[in-house]
Amino acid sequence: MRCAAHRSWWQLAVTFLLSILSACSAVQNHPDATKTTQIFTSTTKNAEPEFKALELAPLPPGPALTPWQRLRQRFALPGCGYSDMVMAEARRYTRQPQRFSENWRDAMPLLMLVLDKIEQHDLPGEFALLPYVESRYRQLPAKSNGAAGMWQLMGRTAVDRGLRVSRSHDERLDALAATDVAIELIERYDREFGDWRAADLAFNAGEFRVKRALAGHLASDLSAEGLASIKLNATTHQHLARLIALACIISEPQRFGVTLPDLDPAMVLQEVAVPAAIDLRLAAALAELPVADLFQFNATWIGQTTQSGPTTRLLLPTINVDRFKRALADLPGSNLGAWHIQRIESPTSLDELATILKTNPTVLAMANRLEPGISLRPGQSLLLPGAQADLESDEGVRETHTIKPGDTLSAIAHRYRVSLKNLLRWNSLTHKSILRTGSTLRIRAASS
Repeated sequence: MRCAAHRSWWQLAVTFLLSILSACSAVQNHPDATKTTQIFTSTTKNAEPEFKALELAPLPPGPALTPWQRLRQRFALPGCGYSDMVMAEARRYTRQPQRFSENWRDAMPLLMLVLDKIEQHDLPGEFALLPYVESRYRQLPAKSNGAAGMWQLMGRTAVDRGLRVSRSHDERLDALAATDVAIELIERYDREFGDWRAADLAFNAGEFRVKRALAGHLASDLSAEGLASIKLNATTHQHLARLIALACIISEPQRFGVTLPDLDPAMVLQEVAVPAAIDLRLAAALAELPVADLFQFNATWIGQTTQSGPTTRLLLPTINVDRFKRALADLPGSNLGAWHIQRIESPTSLDELATILKTNPTVLAMANRLEPGISLRPGQSLLLPGAQADLESDEGVRETHTIKPGDTLSAIAHRYRVSLKNLLRWNSLTHKSILRTGSTLRIRAASS
């Protein structure tokens, strides 16, 4: 009985397996079978099956990353726990959290430009913070033979890498050109030392000093304490600590009571071609952008006019690009060059003034953000075409600046491209004079 039962069970199992194989054969012979179930294909009868990936519907795009998220996902250095010096620098940076946030808010347009380049070259995110270490992302002009620009490049370094440096034209202040040079240097130093920390030290002190200080040791083999002990200037070691400290703050802003500013998409910078040399004050008027902002983004020319030629370019916030292009289309190239600011001495109209200056009244109105045909009052200052004053004036070119909290005489002189000595003379001030919020300073353009 047990044998018979066993054979019966075996026969049922065989029958069941045959039915499954038959069903599979039927599915494979169905004309739509390959569309629904087949994930292996074979070109010949005896060929090994080839895997064919299933096609999945693309996922909907997620929300765009913020600049801070983009930075964090690229950070490569150790961060807050690197050393006591890093934490000390992080606390120093955030001693006034609101000012720290405001500094970054002002830096955002240039930070975005640098961050794009960092991503293109696949560099650690920390190096997008390097201009903040160097200059708070400000386009600082050179003092004597010193460093210049937001990257604080030395003149010899810049010239050796193809940048033009002269009294009237300093490409270390060109955000695009200087960033390309800085990134080239960082990549070169990483190839030399194989360690991003050493690359930062070399950016500050020079590769040969770092090479001598390492004395044949590999930087990558050194701990934080070991690298800090090599014989370099204390300022150079502090430079690395500050870079890592900034990454620490951005990684953990709540730890330091800091609110990182949001990106205003309208302030993302765009490169705009200009057909001929253009006075930057005129460009600011056409773009409806404060002159100081336009100078911040286009500081290359220490004078008032950009370089002539087909490669002339301006960096403008996105929100200002279209209006600048529309206004530029209405201006002949001959009207783009040197302009000057001058005070009106007697009552007249904008149309009459345009006739005297032999220029288009619409152009004059756009340059001064005025309505065509408007009457002009004595004492009113206008931006006029020409390098020299064409109207009778006892004082020539003049502007004014209203004092705001935090203003200093040297900062105001730099903003308007005038010497501190002249600024003091024009306003009967001394270096020790106290600036009162709301009071007005007289500013004369550099060409006066």
